[in-house]
Amino acid sequence: MIRFGIFAAAIVLSVEAIAQSDEGPPRWAANLVRKQQVIMHGVPQPYTGMRDASPDTDAKLQRGSKIFDQHCAACHGWEGNGTGPDAFAQIPAPADLEWLTHTPKNQAQPYVYWTIAEGGSAFESEMPAFKRKLSRREIWSVTAYLRAGMLHRSP
Repeated sequence: MIRFGIFAAAIVLSVEAIAQSDEGPPRWAANLVRKQQVIMHGVPQPYTGMRDASPDTDAKLQRGSKIFDQHCAACHGWEGNGTGPDAFAQIPAPADLEWLTHTPKNQAQPYVYWTIAEGGSAFESEMPAFKRKLSRREIWSVTAYLRAGMLHRSP
């Protein structure tokens, strides 16, 4: 039994070392590159002027919660901190989304919509593009949910 515990611990440490190794970009790199892109060049067209005119109703936030749970929580975690069950093996790690609640709405909306729609392949991130999987209404619902601080968090 003790041998099994040592063996299991060795496997966990080995996998963790590989996931954190210097091969490939560091775990935070894609998030930093995306933010640098926005600072230097802004959000790409056609996302620059995108704003959601519909109010952030409870129904919209609940819809955003369900979509987040289905498509995002496995990587970003139920609280959006980038520690979902599928996040461990991803390099770079999924973004911590908490900062979006503190970003001015006019800046956050186009950024979040662009990120969800286009994904992260341009930044060597495993974030999938959702522009063909989710409707505009669904992307705006997730955007509102994130901006509201993820009020309807799943257990």
